[in-house]
Amino acid sequence: MVMSVDELLDAPTLGTLQPLRILLVDDEPTTLQLVRRLLQADGHEIFEAVDGEQAITLFEKVHPDLVLLDVVIPKKDGLEVLTAIRQRDRMAGVIMVSALSSEQLAVKSMLGGADDYVGKPFRLKAIRMSIRQVMEKVRLRRHNATLQAELVAANQRLRKYMSEPLVHSLLKSPTAPELGGEREVITVLFLDFADFTSMAEQMLPDNVVHILNDYYSLLTSVVTDAGGYLDKIMGDGFMVLFNAPMTFVDHATRAANAAAAMRRLVVQANHHRAQRLSVRIGIHTGEAVVGNIGTSALMNYTAIGATVNTAKRIEEACKPDEILISGEAFELMDQSFLQAQGICLVPGGARQFKGRSTPMVVYSLEETVHRGPIS
Repeated sequence: MVMSVDELLDAPTLGTLQPLRILLVDDEPTTLQLVRRLLQADGHEIFEAVDGEQAITLFEKVHPDLVLLDVVIPKKDGLEVLTAIRQRDRMAGVIMVSALSSEQLAVKSMLGGADDYVGKPFRLKAIRMSIRQVMEKVRLRRHNATLQAELVAANQRLRKYMSEPLVHSLLKSPTAPELGGEREVITVLFLDFADFTSMAEQMLPDNVVHILNDYYSLLTSVVTDAGGYLDKIMGDGFMVLFNAPMTFVDHATRAANAAAAMRRLVVQANHHRAQRLSVRIGIHTGEAVVGNIGTSALMNYTAIGATVNTAKRIEEACKPDEILISGEAFELMDQSFLQAQGICLVPGGARQFKGRSTPMVVYSLEETVHRGPIS
């Protein structure tokens, strides 16, 4: 090694580097002594190992910022130690050191996760420069890991304000969302809790919120499992889209199956709650404009058109715990599948709904057998 004790003591330090915890791994006492004095002069805390097994044990104990690792050491060679280190820590800096001048060994070291490869004998300036460069890599790795963790946390928070199908669609898209929409055939489901307003007038606001959140936590999971998009929650009810943003050929069938499951959940939940609720659910299929509505600064993915309004009118016409389905939605439903689920669609005749010039044929969703909440 081309350096002396005098050179070590007289050499300039690593400048603005913060004190590090450095693990030296080498079975040559002279090398350990000289490098230790160099690094201690720069204010670093030094730990030493003379073989591979000791190096791994010490690494797990002290969690160093940097490892200076000789390739040829007893018990476990440097490459084995490098593998063990990277299995435990992807952040720490690792500089491989060897008297073997082999490109293949250098490549193996870098592929194994080393940050640098320095040949022996090395000059003082070279090892100092390597340490500086490697610790800059470590700093960037840690910074990137922090940013990644913050991004994941932000992503999780945003998912609480967006339905999963929309999140999935946005992440798949190569471009940013823009205002506008397209005509799509969709199935719209409206759910509302019957007579909830009069009940809520007799309760404290905090209790109202607690009850709604309790029931919504049950029902929205059914929507997600069925591939529906929870468009919006409106007080004591919500609107769900099927076939947008995710496409399903059987979107009308999915809506009916989900509606039956949600009604079963509410009925079962009522057995364990003081305030018992009942649902009204309306389902209609038709064409609507689906897309981003609002402004460039704040947009809402939703559906607009007569189909949405009609689904809402059908829901409003329901009796407590009734599910009504339009003739248009009925025509697209897989009757055999629904019957296998214990679901029967009973003709309800023609009805006149507010906002429509002509009556509509509707069907009532009944269940022929007792089933659990999830179909």
